[in-house]
Amino acid sequence: MSRLERELTRVLGQPLAAPRRTVRLVVVEGEGLAAGRAEADRLVDEGADLVVLDAEGRSAAALVVLAVLLDLDPVTAVGTAPDEGWRELVLEVRSGARAARAHVGDPEALLAHVGDGALGRAAGLLERLAERRTAVLVGGGTTAAAAALAASRLAPAAKERWLPGSVPAHPAAAQAWRSLGLTPLLDLGLEGGSGEVAAAVVRVALEQLGA
Repeated sequence: MSRLERELTRVLGQPLAAPRRTVRLVVVEGEGLAAGRAEADRLVDEGADLVVLDAEGRSAAALVVLAVLLDLDPVTAVGTAPDEGWRELVLEVRSGARAARAHVGDPEALLAHVGDGALGRAAGLLERLAERRTAVLVGGGTTAAAAALAASRLAPAAKERWLPGSVPAHPAAAQAWRSLGLTPLLDLGLEGGSGEVAAAVVRVALEQLGA
């Protein structure tokens, strides 16, 4: 059995069957954890059995969550290749992480503290979709990785329903997936749209496997 087949079996179950209804979500805004959970319930109740989730961008809040949950210094969390606004972002993450570390043992409070509605929504979706036994293909964005890391602290078993699509271009995001023991499907270093690329690969693989 190939690694791809093993991963598909892990998230889709055995015997392998092609999803009946796939839903594509690009999370760029949101109203937090509770809203994400409610959205996940609605999607599953409407028949979704595979969700392709991309949460793009590299917000300071997402970087703070990565810094706190991976115990990274601000420079490592932001990345060491300076670009415009790099210094200001490092200072923002340093200040944010200092305050957020008080919530390291309470991921729900951590998400509320950083106050990023899109990040909370993505975490709520990942947690509740897994609870509802629905597979999620996750894109390579930094926000997606931070959301997955937070959701895994809320529900450690949730990661068994996630399949990361692309190795993130951002090093701290890639470290988040490694810390979860999940290997991205594609070594492409993509951000936006990588979930859709992974979904295309999954569709072809399932056809070849006769699912």
